[in-house]
Amino acid sequence: MINKIKQNEGIHVTGLANILNVTKGAVSQIIMKLEKKGLIQKEKDINNQSRLVLKLTAKGETAYHNHEKFHKKIEVMVNEIVKDASKEEVKFFKDVLITLEERLELFKKEVEQ
Repeated sequence: MINKIKQNEGIHVTGLANILNVTKGAVSQIIMKLEKKGLIQKEKDINNQSRLVLKLTAKGETAYHNHEKFHKKIEVMVNEIVKDASKEEVKFFKDVLITLEERLELFKKEVEQ
């Protein structure tokens, strides 16, 4: 969620829920936790004073950048694993990861209900 807030600076809860394809309630719960941890802050929208927008704090920016570094390291590791693999092996690996992602997404939706 920090990633999406960073990529969509000034987004509101409804917009974030739409991007993540989850309910506003689910987003609000996570937002409260992130706010308590000092990772995000809510500010009034300059274009609509009745609406709050979400922004990362300095601590949130640090978390975002650390997360990006982590992803880059994972990418390097995956590239190292598949560099000598055949096209068939890479396709198999990709298919396994896609299936894993799909099943984790289903699991996540079950947990949220």
